[in-house]
Amino acid sequence: MQVCDADADGNVAGLAILADQQIVGFLVLKRGTSLPGWAQASDSVISAMRIDLAHQGKGYGTLALRAVFAWVRTQWPGSARLVLSVDEENAPGRRAYEKAGFIDAGLREQGRIGWVRYMARAIR
Repeated sequence: MQVCDADADGNVAGLAILADQQIVGFLVLKRGTSLPGWAQASDSVISAMRIDLAHQGKGYGTLALRAVFAWVRTQWPGSARLVLSVDEENAPGRRAYEKAGFIDAGLREQGRIGWVRYMARAIR
């Protein structure tokens, strides 16, 4: 989470995903000057999300994705959408994003390690 510590402008947030008071994962959000080039200025981006292997398949990712909207609405009220990129081969991740209301933006690009898709959901 070094990137969060180095962010003096409040444009990066690291959030722990808890289950029964135990950290089972995390996600990193970005906005403003920390946005990737493909995002719109009013977007917030899920830059990273991981669920510990021992806790995958239990619905924690989907629950966290649903809950993060309330956090963004409260902490970053200027955000219009929550957007992300997901590796095309990551079928479980894409399913979790779809369950949380994200819609495929219809854009597919070559990423660092393979093809990626972009997904978005309105915050308001």
